Amino acid sequence: MRVSPVEGGSESAHSEFAHSEVAKSDLAEWTAPVVIDVISGAYGRHLTQRPDFARPLSQAHFKIWRHLLSGQIEDAMESRERLNEIAAEAGVDEEAMLEADREVLLEVLQCVLTRFQRSPNVACGYTMTLVDAASSLAVARAAA
Repeated sequence: MRVSPVEGGSESAHSEFAHSEVAKSDLAEWTAPVVIDVISGAYGRHLTQRPDFARPLSQAHFKIWRHLLSGQIEDAMESRERLNEIAAEAGVDEEAMLEADREVLLEVLQCVLTRFQRSPNVACGYTMTLVDAASSLAVARAAA
């Protein structure tokens, strides 16, 4: 039986949650608006001269994060290739993409720590999922 981190439950249920696939699925779901907002803002700042590229670039970058937070590393690598194609066409360099990734990591981590400050096991599970996503991001970046 799935115990939502916001519904409560026993400490052992929270501990199980912290190490489950549910943490990945939940994190990918509830952070989606945050991730797309941060990425859109980052590219909006970099593409003032080419705003027509901001949306497709943001959507491509968001797909990577959705895959990473869901544990779908191979899909993230494929999405990274598409992001690189759009970025090259838009004239966006690697540093701008890295900056967007840093902003996403920081914002999602702050959301987790703030939202689940009274549920340390849940916060730990989400944080570990975020750490896994960040390390996989480096792999996807290197492979692309």
